[in-house]
Amino acid sequence: MLPVLAQATTVTYSALTVRELGNFLMNLPTGFYAIAPAAAKNMMDTVDVFILDVREPNEFAGERIQGAVNIPIRDLPKRVGELPKGKPIIVYCKVGHRGSMAMMFLRGQGYNVQSISGGLDGWKNAGLPVVK
Repeated sequence: MLPVLAQATTVTYSALTVRELGNFLMNLPTGFYAIAPAAAKNMMDTVDVFILDVREPNEFAGERIQGAVNIPIRDLPKRVGELPKGKPIIVYCKVGHRGSMAMMFLRGQGYNVQSISGGLDGWKNAGLPVVK
């Protein structure tokens, strides 16, 4: 399981480990289950998708993509049963780290999931709407 998803309270990870994981996730090849913000918006407008926001509740309360459901990444393993197996899932966070980790975890659980490239910041930079 990915470190951020582990329910570990006694294990800590070095700053180097966290930084290297972040670098790995941010540099995945184009098309590695990532979806550009505009393509994600098009998919949301044309296909019945489940939109998953894995940020913390206070981040979600501040702004979010219309129709998103908030399950913080730390809660995802115990709440994975709330996700639909029969429809595509689009996941996002603020900049893409947590979204990519969630995407990898959910892919391993058999879900059809893509992560928005750049997270919510990428979405907003593309001029797409958010709910505040």
